[in-house]
Amino acid sequence: MIARLFLLTAIVFGISSWSQSQETRSRKFTNPIAVGQDPCVVRDGDRYLWAQSDNFEISIFVSDSLVELGEQHIVWRPPPGTMYSEEIWAPELIDVRGKWYIYFAASDGKNINHRTYVLSAKTDDPLGEYEFHGPLYTGDEFEAQSNNFWAIDMTVLDHRGKLYALFSGWTTIDSDVQNIYIVPLKSPTETSGNRVLISKSDDYLWERVEENLETRGLNEGPQVLKHNGRIFVAYSCSASWLPSYKLGLLELVGDDPMKPKSWKKYPEPLFASTESTYGVGHGSFTQSLDGESWWHVYHAKNSREGGWSRNIFVQPMSWNDDGTPNLGKPVARGQELSFP
Repeated sequence: MIARLFLLTAIVFGISSWSQSQETRSRKFTNPIAVGQDPCVVRDGDRYLWAQSDNFEISIFVSDSLVELGEQHIVWRPPPGTMYSEEIWAPELIDVRGKWYIYFAASDGKNINHRTYVLSAKTDDPLGEYEFHGPLYTGDEFEAQSNNFWAIDMTVLDHRGKLYALFSGWTTIDSDVQNIYIVPLKSPTETSGNRVLISKSDDYLWERVEENLETRGLNEGPQVLKHNGRIFVAYSCSASWLPSYKLGLLELVGDDPMKPKSWKKYPEPLFASTESTYGVGHGSFTQSLDGESWWHVYHAKNSREGGWSRNIFVQPMSWNDDGTPNLGKPVARGQELSFP
């Protein structure tokens, strides 16, 4: 994720347009469904909303199918020449207590300056106008509001009447070691305290960039997944530019999300590469329109070489007998699956 190449120009015109229309008639589809990365998909009534960025603006795609992105609506463009005009990464569209928000990271073109910003919808229409907020404070000196740290991939946890934000941040102001942090929110657009580390990025070798002791740890892309009263957080780890990219799993097992001991990290990856589908990460989770099935949406690399050329995949997921999520293995390209 450090120097992502956002190749979104073909996201609705490329690999999905002709083939998926043919497969719709047979109620089958194949992966990948589109060109892109860091997919965020939200079920909104009888439609799906996809938040995506081409590095310079944020769009929401609207579709009645989970295997087609649908119609593009550009909802925000930054003014030029600001600290948030470039490198717009991983927009996260979230309905927070009945109002739409988009969380994203942006910079002035220099990665070290990435901070997290928020757009709040001016109406109840997620395709309408948004108000800009930020950057959110994500450092260790909240009272002084100094030394605001690098932060990306923010999402929101609404738990027992309180709001929290989870994100990927650097350990120091100029480090590139990424951990998962949590911070309390005063409102969806304002933090209210210092960040707290809940996932150190090198607890296991499989979290490290090249899966060995000589390389740094890397955690990013936290995604909240609630099921049957339990709260899980899937996170991406290792290196987004390498085939080793994968998902790990946290679970909130204590009463207070702001206490590190309230979080349990599972010792094995939740979702990892295969020989045919690799560099898998930045998972998003949703249900079918009828609410009968769960689906995992993620990206995978197009080459085993280092780089950020990626496509979007969709596949069904399930739940284990012990209540934990079961994502299975990444499906092979071209494998037929039944429609959601």
